[in-house]
Amino acid sequence: MRKIYFYSILFFLVFNNSFATDWRLKVGDSISGGFEVYNNKFINLPEGEFVVVEKPAAGESINGIGVEGLSLVHLKDNVPIKWFEIARAYGLSKWTGHLNPIIEAETFKPKKNGCKKRQDYSFLKFYKRGAAHNCLIVKHFDVQRELYGTDYDEDRVFSAGIRHWVKKNNIKLPDIYLTSEHWFFSMPVRDEWILAQHGETPESFADYKIKFTTRDTSEFHPDIVTRYPKAKKIMENFKKITAKRHKNFEEVVGAKKRHLLDLSQFIFDNTHQKNSKNKSGKNIVAELEKLNELYKSGALTKEEFEKAKKTILSE
Repeated sequence: MRKIYFYSILFFLVFNNSFATDWRLKVGDSISGGFEVYNNKFINLPEGEFVVVEKPAAGESINGIGVEGLSLVHLKDNVPIKWFEIARAYGLSKWTGHLNPIIEAETFKPKKNGCKKRQDYSFLKFYKRGAAHNCLIVKHFDVQRELYGTDYDEDRVFSAGIRHWVKKNNIKLPDIYLTSEHWFFSMPVRDEWILAQHGETPESFADYKIKFTTRDTSEFHPDIVTRYPKAKKIMENFKKITAKRHKNFEEVVGAKKRHLLDLSQFIFDNTHQKNSKNKSGKNIVAELEKLNELYKSGALTKEEFEKAKKTILSE
């Protein structure tokens, strides 16, 4: 697990207490289902119980500016197979003239990471107008490199809490995660800058045991993934899940129509298809979904599945 990059960007802003339910969680508290960012506005979490393991940014504000964040993990056999991090800076409106250029530079022109094309990013898409932005990043995550191998002093500082938790609890860290980052900032929408991040091991996500353990050699690296069809398919499925998560994120933060990312390449809008019926009066989508469930359960062979699918579509 790494300390969210967001913290190092906003270190100078110092800290504050919060006013939304789940921001008040303490280390050791657990939640499941979703993280309540604002009143009755939840970011959906993957299945399982998530425990707060770090809350580094929570304290007193300076000049009305506050920063807060939490790191949560889902453990299995003392291995964090899933994790979720969220952070935000708020109370920025009084200092817009000073902060907007900093936010824009650290989002789109940072030394590392950020909403900028990188060789190891599997997917990047963003909206930008001045400092305002809505950004989605999908990539694989080299745990050892991020926690222990970086040359950036700020990274060593902001990953210290996680490293301490790992050592204290004899945590077994995996080598690679599949991760997504979700960024949003628009002063007219809300007086804050927010980032959420999801991570999951390939083994947890798709029952896949990795072959390589570093960022640049991983079969999930975009320059290499085409050589490994199974890894490529897993990453494509992860992108689809991530796209849905980002739509949930956009809804939670209150993004306006102009901010929304076009993720239609990953999300099939079947609103009208749900009401489509074939000649026999059956709901096509419902029939295909049932058929797919039977195939996944092993009740149908691939040949039987394909034959039945053609029958439904031709009726």
